[in-house]
Amino acid sequence: MRKAVIYGTGSYYEQNGGRLPKDLEIVAYVDSSIKNATSHTGELFRGLPVLLPEELGTVIYDVVYICTDYAAGNRIFQKLSVLGIGSDRIFFLNRMESSIDWKYVATGDRKGYLSTIDGITIKERYLTDFDIVNEVLINRSYGFGFGESESIVIDVGMNVGIASLYFANQPRVKKVYGFEAFPDTYEQAVANIALNQPGIGDKIVAMNFALSDENGKKMVAVSAEETGWRDIFSRDESKRQVEIVCRDAGEAVGEILNRHTEKIVLKVDTEGAEFSIFAALDKAGCFEKIDVIMMEYHGDPEKLCSVLKKYGYQYFIQGKKTICGLIHAVK
Repeated sequence: MRKAVIYGTGSYYEQNGGRLPKDLEIVAYVDSSIKNATSHTGELFRGLPVLLPEELGTVIYDVVYICTDYAAGNRIFQKLSVLGIGSDRIFFLNRMESSIDWKYVATGDRKGYLSTIDGITIKERYLTDFDIVNEVLINRSYGFGFGESESIVIDVGMNVGIASLYFANQPRVKKVYGFEAFPDTYEQAVANIALNQPGIGDKIVAMNFALSDENGKKMVAVSAEETGWRDIFSRDESKRQVEIVCRDAGEAVGEILNRHTEKIVLKVDTEGAEFSIFAALDKAGCFEKIDVIMMEYHGDPEKLCSVLKKYGYQYFIQGKKTICGLIHAVK
C-alpha cells in the first residue's frame, strides 16, 4: 500500500474521492484555503489530521493526490513544487480519466507548464490558461454539434489556441479559422499550434485581428496576465494600452463561408464584443450559412437570442441570464 496525503477536503473530493486508486493508505489531508483552513486545519477530517501545505514534513507519505478541479490543481502543483515535493510524487484525481502528461518547462523568460491532454499539447503560462484548459479540454464545453458531417470551424476569440486545437483534433473537422485580437496572445497561440502534430496544427489558420462591426484600429487596455479575459472595449487606464486591428465580422466571416460547402461551426468568446459581432454577421446575412453556434455571452443575451430566432436556430442557455453564460445553437 502507498501512503497518501489527499490535498482537498471540499465538495470535489466528497463527490469524486471514491475514484481514488485502491492501493492507497490515506495518512492525512491538506487544505490551504482560508475557509477550509478555519473549519478543518488542526482538526480531524474522516478521523485523520488536516494540515497546511507547509506541515507536510510532519507526516510520512509516498504520494500526494490533488483532489480539486483542473485549474485549482495546477495552482496547488506550483505550491507543492515550491515546497520541494517532486512531480513524480504528485498525482491528480481529475486526470485519471484523460490521457495527460504535464511538466514544468522554462525557455528564457517564458516559463510555464507543458500539458499534453488527449493528444493536444499546450504551454500554460498564466493562471487563466489553466482555467481555459479546464473549460475546453477537461470539461469539453465545446464538444457540441459536430456529428458525422465534415465541418469547418470559425473560432472568434482564439486566445492562446486551446479551443482551436481542440476543434482541429476532431476527426471530422477539416479546417479551423482562428481570430485573435491581441498580438502577444496571438503569438502564444501560434507557438501552441506549433507544439502539435502536423495533422492537428496544419488544420488551423490563425489571424491576428479582432472581429467587430467596422474596420479600423482601436487602443485597448490589457493586463499582462489575463489572456483569457481581455475586453476590446476596455478603457481601464491603469492597464497597458495596446493597439489592435479590427475587421468587419460580416466581411471576414463571409469570405470564409464563400470558400466552403461543409457544415459551418461558429465559436465566439470575445468578452463582450459578441454583440457587435452578431450585428455585423446579421447585416451580412452570414447566419444563413452557419449551422452550429457555441458562444459565451457577457450581459443580457436577449439581443443575441433574437438573432438566433430570426434564423431558425434551436438554442439553450447555460449560466446567469443577465451576467454571463454559454449559448449552444443549432439549426
